[in-house]
Amino acid sequence: MDRIIVTPRLVLTLLTKAERNSPELKWIHAIRSNEKATWWSIYGQSKSIEDTEKVLGGLLPNSEKTYRVNYTVHRILDSSSGHVESESQTAVLDGESTEFIGFISLVALDASSLALPEELTSPTSSAASTLTVEVGYMFLPSGWGQGFATESLNAVFDACVRAPFFWAPFSNLYVRAIVNEENPASVRVMEKTGMKKRGVYEWTGKAVYLAGRWQEHSCLYIFGRQLLQE
Repeated sequence: MDRIIVTPRLVLTLLTKAERNSPELKWIHAIRSNEKATWWSIYGQSKSIEDTEKVLGGLLPNSEKTYRVNYTVHRILDSSSGHVESESQTAVLDGESTEFIGFISLVALDASSLALPEELTSPTSSAASTLTVEVGYMFLPSGWGQGFATESLNAVFDACVRAPFFWAPFSNLYVRAIVNEENPASVRVMEKTGMKKRGVYEWTGKAVYLAGRWQEHSCLYIFGRQLLQE
């Protein structure tokens, strides 16, 4: 996968580790500890750096080939960029002055992933050659409402297509997303990034703290897109 992706307004950097006191961990903790940014996160808001490290443990690549891809998202600063939320979130990347605003993850499904009925999964017939990954993302409020999520997700999806060798031995790559029905902003992002709505899943289970309240039931929109197909 590309180490750096540059779009007209953003620089995305591949995140493979986030060591204690590193800029990368500080960036991720800034977003994981932000109440608004984590409003729709099933992991909740981080109360400590240890909380953030625990979440990252399930996202960052490990010694096994688990097909985990993560990118930090930084907006390119110029004279019209306005207020910078925090100096600790600024960096010079690929020769550009930037501010950290978001995070994108693609993680292959495993035993802990939400099991969905067959009609909501990959339509590809050759399941043995298909890898399904789940996309997740979050942005700081300073990055909301400006199309940054759409721009960065499209860039990451394009990078996945450019790197078929990364997904070997799988020749088919399917990406899924799970969006709460009460989150219309993310629904719009899915539609703008070519994700197709596969259906609705009524989830019931152990209560999770989501969107400011404890929930034991949620109506989930399931989206999917075939990124690679032989």
